[in-house]
Amino acid sequence: MCGIVGIVGKKNYFKELKDLLCSISYRGYDSCGVSIVKKDGYDIYKMVGHPEGLAEDVDTEDSTVGFGHDRWASHGGISKENAHPHTSNDGKICLVHNGIIENYLEIKNFLSKNGFVFYSETDTEVIPNLIQYWYSKTLDIESALNITFKELKGAYAFVMYHLDYNGKIFVARLGSPICIGIEDFGAFYISSDIPSLPYFIKKTIALDNAQYAIIEYGSEIIIKNFLGCLEAYKIEEIEQDKIKYDKGNFNSFLEKEIFEQPKHIEEVLAGRVSKKNELIKLGGIESNIFKILKTNEFIFTGCGSAFYAAQIGAYSMELFAKIKSKAISAGELQYYNIIADDETTLVCVSQSGETADTIGCINNFKNKKSTIIGIVNVVSSTISRMVDCGIYIRSGKEASVAATKSVTNQILTMILMSAMLGRRKGLLNNEFLEIINDLILLPSKIDIILKLSNSIKDIFKIFKDKESMIIIGRDKLEPIAKEYALKIKEISYIHAEGYSGSEIKHGPLALINPSRPTIALVENNMFGMKMISNIKEITSRGGIVIGVFEEGCTDDMINTCQYSIIIPSNKIKIFNTITFLIVGQLISMHLAELRNCNIDRPINLAKSITIE
Repeated sequence: MCGIVGIVGKKNYFKELKDLLCSISYRGYDSCGVSIVKKDGYDIYKMVGHPEGLAEDVDTEDSTVGFGHDRWASHGGISKENAHPHTSNDGKICLVHNGIIENYLEIKNFLSKNGFVFYSETDTEVIPNLIQYWYSKTLDIESALNITFKELKGAYAFVMYHLDYNGKIFVARLGSPICIGIEDFGAFYISSDIPSLPYFIKKTIALDNAQYAIIEYGSEIIIKNFLGCLEAYKIEEIEQDKIKYDKGNFNSFLEKEIFEQPKHIEEVLAGRVSKKNELIKLGGIESNIFKILKTNEFIFTGCGSAFYAAQIGAYSMELFAKIKSKAISAGELQYYNIIADDETTLVCVSQSGETADTIGCINNFKNKKSTIIGIVNVVSSTISRMVDCGIYIRSGKEASVAATKSVTNQILTMILMSAMLGRRKGLLNNEFLEIINDLILLPSKIDIILKLSNSIKDIFKIFKDKESMIIIGRDKLEPIAKEYALKIKEISYIHAEGYSGSEIKHGPLALINPSRPTIALVENNMFGMKMISNIKEITSRGGIVIGVFEEGCTDDMINTCQYSIIIPSNKIKIFNTITFLIVGQLISMHLAELRNCNIDRPINLAKSITIE
């Protein structure tokens, strides 16, 4: 949540700083602000709304340091006063912050008793004033910072400037991610995440927990721990796409990201799946494979869409590798008194690799000596650096807040891992070859589903004004039903709930009426037949059902629904989780379009959740 950016060592940088804020706005965009550091003060510009609304022509000719912030409101309402940057009472310190200061009220009361005045409702404002307080006692900014670090409780990252330390900017991290990009010509860029750095940045430093950096143009970066001791650091080489990531011919980033999924699925499979060699190879976990094969229980975890993907990961692990598995949401798991040991493997699913709740789980399981696998998208993210091993999902940049191609690739990656482990634990050769064959056919099947987009839109024109929907699925499609509901809620603002079809009679049936449609996910198997009974329970009570049917379902099955969508069949039914998922993405997108919602920037949401 919230995005931090900064530039050190350049002039006339305002447009670049604004572009950086726009590129990182998926982390939060309730309000925004920038600070232009001048010799005797700060020029601060704030506004409510997306940073694209900031001025275009701010003069930075006599400034070489600037930083900015996109806010996702947590403490205090959405207002210009609560937008960052915030300054100290003496006007010398200016700061932007991502995270939560859990003991801010205690600090605020202490500072108020010492004569400090506060002008916002935020927790952030206590930080520059606490630094000012300790600076007045120590007369040394690093000493003041070290004491401040001890007193702040919570998770945070911040960028700070003090006018007494001309040209130096201070960057700190505890829990919330932040990185530094090094330009070939000596300038430095600061960002909450690596993908938001400019394309020409090839070298980065990711701060670890309880570290702060001192950055000055023309000098080497200095990194210290929160005790003030120097720390060694590693400069990582990165490769970024030089082509600007834009919508192309699509109406939204969401639409682009849905329609480019066949390409990204091929990228997941490239070099990993060989039909000729009858092989699935995942180099990211190969060095830990013998320990992983000794696992007696897998625990899969994630948040939001990643949790629903994790549920399918657990299902596929039991299906193919026959190893006991379960999925628990990360927000609960990190505080759950779970029994785990060195024969337990934790699988952490996160698009950004920065999800705070998931990082909390990793810390807990490290103490239990468990093996930890990361299923992430962003290279060099916090989770990718914390885990024992991992697999990148290769879904590329995802600009829309609602996750689409990343969820698809998370599911696919975990199926690959399960099948690979299953093969080493005795999965029959003919079944393994059927898995490989279905994997190779998957992109073409998704292409067929994407061609149904207009017909799906025509169906949901009828339901665009509904304020509530129900989605039902059975077996492995239950988490997919819940993902449908999440996507519909996220971007069209229609209340939606996902259930197992078997649960419909145990309460949700009370909600059935002609004004609340149901979407039913129906496979061509035993569970599909059971779904037909669930559908009839709904239609017999006046409910309207839109059925999503796998090819091979009979006309009698299809005719139980008032509306139907028919999609390609998979021989290995676990791949139905992906083909049915794509339909849900199209449905939610079209509902949002039809309701004139801002598809890429849903209200109140952010893509990378770095606070609990």
